[in-house]
Amino acid sequence: MIKEKMPIMPSPRTGKEPKIHESVFIAPNAMVIGDVELEDGVNIWFGAILRGDWGTIKVGKNTSIQENVTIHLEMGRGVTIGADCIIGHHAMVHGPCEIGDGCIVGIGSNLLHNSKLGDGSVLAAGAVLLNKEIPPRSLAVGIPAETKKEGIYTGKLQGAKTSGEYVKNGAAFKKYFEENQNCF
Repeated sequence: MIKEKMPIMPSPRTGKEPKIHESVFIAPNAMVIGDVELEDGVNIWFGAILRGDWGTIKVGKNTSIQENVTIHLEMGRGVTIGADCIIGHHAMVHGPCEIGDGCIVGIGSNLLHNSKLGDGSVLAAGAVLLNKEIPPRSLAVGIPAETKKEGIYTGKLQGAKTSGEYVKNGAAFKKYFEENQNCF
């Protein structure tokens, strides 16, 4: 998709524009606004909103932001999402918060203020993480989210097991929309 047609815009508050690697796929009805940095292989799916109008959002390489995810933050704060993560459908990520490399944020879950998800950890579907740090390679479940199991994931980080497939799918969608610019 040519840049002029991508669903991106500067922040009306600060004038900062998204920094987007050329390989990134952004679905036509997703929005990326303001101080947002998307590294190589990131894929932003339909209906997702990344609104960096009040602070900085950084997304590491090969991370998948799936349908209807919302990422936003408090004024002057930040959201950092590592490489090879999967942010599941309908999740809410509201910073300041940090998601380590290779994490999975489950469908419909909420990762909120002053939270940190350690490398290779999983926040279960529907969980709500607030003001808490989850250790690396752990499973967090519930409302409020609690660490259920620590150090259980060995080998390749959880998100990295499938993030490459989303990168390939994003590349296929990107190519399709580039070749069919009037289809959406």
